[in-house]
Amino acid sequence: MSYISDIFNRLHIQQIREFLLHGVEEINISDKSYKKRIDEAAKPVIEVIRQKFLDTEGCEELINMIYHCTSIYEEVYMEIGLQCGLMLAVQVLGNSQTDK
Repeated sequence: MSYISDIFNRLHIQQIREFLLHGVEEINISDKSYKKRIDEAAKPVIEVIRQKFLDTEGCEELINMIYHCTSIYEEVYMEIGLQCGLMLAVQVLGNSQTDK
């Protein structure tokens, strides 16, 4: 296999995400939908909270706080992602000019 084929084999948005967020390669590329990945991550957390907090009102308040917190994370990382995308677009456009 050529080094060019290796590049295309590594080309995956989850690889880019992992490198940008953590500086490492993603070993386990997931083929699950975004919704399924989110649901699978949230389900055990919600179950533990419901087991630990038998008070329904307190439980729901804590769950709402967690959802609020994660939505702030979502907003911040979305903004960072948009800025990264724009920076990459500027780089690509800047590199696309040919010598005159």
